[in-house]
Amino acid sequence: MNNFKLNFLSATILIILTAANLDIVSAYSQSLSNDKDMLKDSFMNLSEPCEFMDPAHPAPEWLRGAIILEVPIRTFNHRHYDNTDLWKNPFGDASYLSIIEKLGFIKKLGINVICLYSVYHHTPETNLYAIYHHKPSPDLGTQEDVKTLIDKAHQMGIYVISNTNHYGVDQTSPMIDEYPDWFLSREENIYGQRVFDINNPEVVKYIIETHAWWCTEIGLDGWRIDVGHKTYRKYIWDAVLEKCFSKNKPILLATEGTQLDTHIRGAGRSIFPPWLDMENAQFAFNSPLIKDGFTFIETTADNPYLIKDISTHNSRVPYVENYNPETFPREGAYKIKGSRFLFGHNLLFAPIVPWMMVGELFNATHLPVPGIVGNRRQWKLLKSYLNWDNVEKQQDVINDFIRIVNIRKNNSDIFHNNLYETHLINVPFSSEPYSEVKPYVRFLPGKKAIVVIGNNDTEHDVVFNLEVPIEKLGFGNEEKLMVTDLWNDNEGIMSTKELLNYSIVVPKDKSPGGGVRAILVSKKMEQ
Repeated sequence: MNNFKLNFLSATILIILTAANLDIVSAYSQSLSNDKDMLKDSFMNLSEPCEFMDPAHPAPEWLRGAIILEVPIRTFNHRHYDNTDLWKNPFGDASYLSIIEKLGFIKKLGINVICLYSVYHHTPETNLYAIYHHKPSPDLGTQEDVKTLIDKAHQMGIYVISNTNHYGVDQTSPMIDEYPDWFLSREENIYGQRVFDINNPEVVKYIIETHAWWCTEIGLDGWRIDVGHKTYRKYIWDAVLEKCFSKNKPILLATEGTQLDTHIRGAGRSIFPPWLDMENAQFAFNSPLIKDGFTFIETTADNPYLIKDISTHNSRVPYVENYNPETFPREGAYKIKGSRFLFGHNLLFAPIVPWMMVGELFNATHLPVPGIVGNRRQWKLLKSYLNWDNVEKQQDVINDFIRIVNIRKNNSDIFHNNLYETHLINVPFSSEPYSEVKPYVRFLPGKKAIVVIGNNDTEHDVVFNLEVPIEKLGFGNEEKLMVTDLWNDNEGIMSTKELLNYSIVVPKDKSPGGGVRAILVSKKMEQ
């Protein structure tokens, strides 16, 4: 390549240019010469819908059971979380290694995927915008620290992905002066970032090489792709997938703003209302239309995964008075706020990929980092920190969440993220007092069914009278069935007639033991 300099990489990063790598760049260069439309390609333009179809390799199998947690590295486990006056950096000065201390906690809460913001060298005030994509942030630790974190997580069964703003760099990045022909003009920016010129083959090679390297050499398991509905390019990310696959490293791609075929949409929505009608709500975003700048692609049995980002880095504080954590300790941009209904009924028991911000696990107080206190209305969860003293005060929440997690784990043949591997229908019911939440059942016909009953009322216990649809569940030939209340671990044998009028009390939400119940129905065990 003309004037291509390998010394932009740190001494610790060695990328070997294989024949396959050179073929990728050669083929791309040839396409630039032969295709006039390609010469006009730019991250400034919306991607074509076909970009998101048929990626080179599907998501890894672990996506089926994934529960994803967003982790802002520099504030997740801050050593001075109880005294911000001691912070050297107003945006946080935790480290890659500090995350390791909390892996056991998040594992106990069912998390098996963490999404770092962000693994590469980025600006502290954004946690997103790149200084260099090809090395870690020096104020957070070293390359070896990142590898240690990932190795420790893998040992505990936790996968690690990262956000990437792969389409450009922050305006302060030295790369702009080092490689001036790699960038579009300053006026052509995405949220203020300088944008790569992808008509330059060296740029394409840089993006491919660095993002594959983080996975194949450092161990990262995938990427959440920022502004993916606009910046995802199949020829770039197919090359990343191929390079990882050639090293026996399947990775997950999560494109913000749109569903990536056989992978998932990346979290980023700031508002996602609770689902009260699960049979219909699960298909709410399957329309292949563009809505509010976001594209949605039809799911199929080969492309089964939807996500629900109950809260994300983009979630914002709705009211200015929430700045005072002493007066409003449970207000802020967190969405679950101790709701067993949301955590169980809407997330872990539902046929979607749960994606949430870390403080949701224990009803954390929303605390903004000192560096953005002057802009309270713009407080996003990405720019917040955790006070771990909250854990002791929220043990009832944690205990119930762990119970929900264990129900999911113990029934992974029913409770998983694949829309098509189990059936789902609503259960006819009446309730006292009236509830707008419709019970639903996920089932394997004639084998096993679990009815999920949710109560989102925070003031009243609700009595649900269920008409369990025995015929539709494939149990029409059975006279008696085994029925187990998975919350209380009570089991007994009931007639199918009794199940047509099954009564259960679900205590009020956000109270100990409230918000959700799960009832297992299966064939009676032979004596």
